[in-house]
Amino acid sequence: MARADFTALRTGFSVANPLVSANAAGTVATLALAAFVTAVPVFIHLANQAFAVIICCSLAALIAIYAATTVPAILIFSFVFQNAFVAVVSPQLVSVDQFNAIRAYNFISTAVVWMVIVGQYWMARSAVDARLRSLMRMTTLALIGIGFYFCLGLATDPVGATIYLRNICTPFLLFQIFTLVAYRNRVVLASALVVIAFATLLFGYIEFFADEKFFELINGEAYLKWAMMQQYESGSWLNELHTAGRVIRSYLDATTIDFLNTSLLGEFGLRFHRLLGPNFHSISFAYGLAFFAVVLSALGQWWCVILAIPLLLVIGSKGALIFTVMVILTLLLATRVRSAWLLWGYQTLLVLYIAVTIDTGIRVEDYHVIGLIGGLNGFLSNPLGHGIGLGGNLTLGATTTIDWARAQQLGTTGIAVESAIGVLLFQMGIAGACLLALLFWIARKCWKLYTQSGNRLFAVTALGLLSIMANGFFQEEALFAPLALGPVLALAGLLLGRAYRPSETAICSMRLR
Repeated sequence: MARADFTALRTGFSVANPLVSANAAGTVATLALAAFVTAVPVFIHLANQAFAVIICCSLAALIAIYAATTVPAILIFSFVFQNAFVAVVSPQLVSVDQFNAIRAYNFISTAVVWMVIVGQYWMARSAVDARLRSLMRMTTLALIGIGFYFCLGLATDPVGATIYLRNICTPFLLFQIFTLVAYRNRVVLASALVVIAFATLLFGYIEFFADEKFFELINGEAYLKWAMMQQYESGSWLNELHTAGRVIRSYLDATTIDFLNTSLLGEFGLRFHRLLGPNFHSISFAYGLAFFAVVLSALGQWWCVILAIPLLLVIGSKGALIFTVMVILTLLLATRVRSAWLLWGYQTLLVLYIAVTIDTGIRVEDYHVIGLIGGLNGFLSNPLGHGIGLGGNLTLGATTTIDWARAQQLGTTGIAVESAIGVLLFQMGIAGACLLALLFWIARKCWKLYTQSGNRLFAVTALGLLSIMANGFFQEEALFAPLALGPVLALAGLLLGRAYRPSETAICSMRLR
């Protein structure tokens, strides 16, 4: 083996690591292209929606064909910053339907890139490594199952089915895209990821210190007006008034929370404006910060962790905070202990975390646990599933029809809400359980490669996937928010695709001496 390869093995990073640094000019060009691809369809949408869709599809196809190495950075940038561009043009929007449509371009881009890249794979799959074919086969079966249950739910609730189709399938689309791009090309992502992470953190701190003035500058108030109009029309504000006696007059009322989003600390008067981030969604923003923190910590960029933790505390997403702390602490331990037993210990810790949280939630009548039980009851009553789009928070109407006082007395809801695991089992039944098993299988593969290579990115990915699944028991956003499961599964694809390249097999299959 070459001297450079031995150096890579000692440091725990492959010389062809897909997150190695790029030159500054290449990073700037990639991010400029990402901003262009993200912003252009949004601005053209104001003039003509059909033309904007054509432009969006054309740009995505051209990039997938001629600039595939930029695809990972472009998609990450798009999911983080698209809604910031939407905010800029939101005063020109005329309806809630137009508001919903203009936010769909990052998914359209993802779908088109996926069709091009995966289409190329299926035309020449016989020449691909058998291990990668196995990944593609299993995730394709998952997508077929999602499509079947989408058709099942479409007949009952077309809007809900469409919303949940996007949120359930996007992580698997990203996984396949990143896997194939990394298998075929030398992907350079670290510098772009650092810049995106820094810009995301900067947005969060500016929002914290000058939220109203900052939102006025980027038309954030107009964006939130449209977002909150959906909640108002669905009756969620009226339901909040009846159940909690809380009057919501503006986005400041709607986004003001107790510290860590719990009333247990309310007596100390610790209340914050819940940061929304460039994607204008608090929980998704929190998971995005958590993703950047754990990935960059694996690359030795600890500044990101230091800057992200205060924002995570202000946002108050306990799931994202737990994800960050547990993964980073275990990563530090993994630098000294690299074996399968560490993963078994981590899984045991997650099981205890789930069990204690469920027990506590039942005793305090927590909405998330009640929603989980509702989902499990729905799964037991119909193990084959009810169809995608039935139940869940994302359709807005589901939670407004629940009598929460009665649900707390009964200890369950009539449908699955507040819990991604509960919703997934309720909607897809046994097939939903198979999706969870698939995620577990991918996590195990990543950990195995970590024990062989010492590359800490594999460890972060494996631990991150397991943590996201554990949070999914109590938080619907853990699996369905755009910046939660999606980036972690995308990173898994990037690493596995690179590891299974013939030139990388020798490095990734050896153990450290």
